[in-house]
Amino acid sequence: MNRFRRNTHKSITPADALLVSGLVFLVLAAAACERRPVKLLWKLEQGKTYVYKNEVTGTWKIEGWEMGERGGPFGNVLTTEMTVESMNADSSFHVKEVTKLMREGAGFAPTVVTYSMASNGKIYSLEIRDTGTAPRAIPVTRERTEKLYEETQPTFPDRILRPGDTWVQETKVVLEERVITTTNEFEVKAWEKAGDYMCLRIDYKGETVVPYERKGLKVVDKGKVKGSMWFSPEEGLLIQQQDSIYIATTRVVPEGEKPPSTYVVQSSRIYKLVEVK
Repeated sequence: MNRFRRNTHKSITPADALLVSGLVFLVLAAAACERRPVKLLWKLEQGKTYVYKNEVTGTWKIEGWEMGERGGPFGNVLTTEMTVESMNADSSFHVKEVTKLMREGAGFAPTVVTYSMASNGKIYSLEIRDTGTAPRAIPVTRERTEKLYEETQPTFPDRILRPGDTWVQETKVVLEERVITTTNEFEVKAWEKAGDYMCLRIDYKGETVVPYERKGLKVVDKGKVKGSMWFSPEEGLLIQQQDSIYIATTRVVPEGEKPPSTYVVQSSRIYKLVEVK
């Protein structure tokens, strides 16, 4: 042991202690502010484009087909660009949404949809400008797209939310001359980081019933979804979403008639904000 070793430890002065305690207080205060109860609202800006990457994998099959069942796996990567074209008089956003299928060596024309969206997420005045040229089993029609958005797009409640809070979103649907109600249940789970953003993670599960016409025939999509979304109250943006989806598409037939084939898709999706420009 070296008895002549110098003591290199500095004693902490009262001023140093005050500075450290002040910094700790600021850090704790900032963390508390990030996690305070909040009201969720979209804060899109006119002229900006919000780019999302959408990775989808799953399986498809046709059940009850006369020539035998068909099916197999699939995987797609898409980009969705939400451009805020203008602000409406009621402070909602008029959005042009362009979705492109990203496949090497393929130059598919994108699907282009426009709509108005209130700051609570409710979508209305939807219009399809271009159905695109990417291959798809289910066609893009205004009727189907409008109903799908209405049933699946979260509309945030007009109140402060904190972890543990829930809400239910109900939609009335006319199916075969009767009115039914579809429900989506949302639960605020926790404050979590998604990328560089502090977000509220919201878990959801629900069902969809979407009747529409295809080539003059009445068709109905029945689906179930379960997943999580991460929304940044500070930025007013959806940062990330992950879910699993089941959709069965069947032609509506008169009662007693042999059911037609059913197109079934089971998929998983990861949807992330990748750029704001």
